[in-house]
Amino acid sequence: MTDKKAANKRIEGDYQEPEYISIVVSDPTRVDEFISYKITTSTTFPEYKEREFTVRRRYKEFVVLREHLKHKLSEKPKAIKFGELAPLPGNNLSSLFGQGRFEAEFIEERRKGLEQFLNSVANHNFFRFVPFLHRFLQEKDVNFL
Repeated sequence: MTDKKAANKRIEGDYQEPEYISIVVSDPTRVDEFISYKITTSTTFPEYKEREFTVRRRYKEFVVLREHLKHKLSEKPKAIKFGELAPLPGNNLSSLFGQGRFEAEFIEERRKGLEQFLNSVANHNFFRFVPFLHRFLQEKDVNFL
């Protein structure tokens, strides 16, 4: 790290702000025939352009993200030593078809699972550095389908 970068991270004296990332999934909103979720990220990780940002994503985009991360892991099998890829909250037939997927209890359980998934991969020692994850969390006008 250059002296300039180190100086930017110092807050007081020799104290250096620790690196962290925290992701909150909130505000599930029905849009036509799907639910979109607000994703708010706060971080000091240098891989990100800003310290706080918000995007909206739908479940299918989370599926695309997980598949991409799974593929990246298959390219570097030794990365499994850092831990496995977290699962997405499951689907069940009653929620996939019909009105079950729009019930408040189902949406809340899915929201919690998506938040847990994102925090797991964003704090993972391998997935943390995958540019696709950075774009997923930061870029507002990108459709990942």
